[in-house]
Amino acid sequence: MTHKEIIKYDIDSSLLPLWKEDYIKARKAFLEALGYKLTDVIIRPSGEPLPWLDRDSNPTPGKGFHIWLHIETPQPLTDMERLKLQFILGDDTGRIWINHLRITHRHNPNWDKIFGYIVWRSPLPEPCKNCTLKKYLEEIAQNGIQDQSEPQKR
Repeated sequence: MTHKEIIKYDIDSSLLPLWKEDYIKARKAFLEALGYKLTDVIIRPSGEPLPWLDRDSNPTPGKGFHIWLHIETPQPLTDMERLKLQFILGDDTGRIWINHLRITHRHNPNWDKIFGYIVWRSPLPEPCKNCTLKKYLEEIAQNGIQDQSEPQKR
């Protein structure tokens, strides 16, 4: 008897469309090598509204893609097996680390949070408001990463 599982993860790269077919073939080969069967792949730009949200809302453009891999497994996956697959398949490493802590320290059954909707953010402490790193990250989020093929002079 096989079990149906969905592995969901986030790819923070705009390059996926260039190699989409090979990307799917590689994921399929990897999963088959581990004894799983890939049955469906869903890939959506991360800025698109989810199907159950109002399509007229103004989504913020994403920097990558949300991916759902539908697989069949010989037995149900444990939380740690699911997390390991997300990591090996290329999920965001910061998200992997946070989810690892949710599993191991909080024993949270709802550890697999992804594609969340932010309802409220706490205000930044004063020292963080003018942080140089924060400014760089905001600039990257606004403009994307620029071509750095030529070394920058300092």
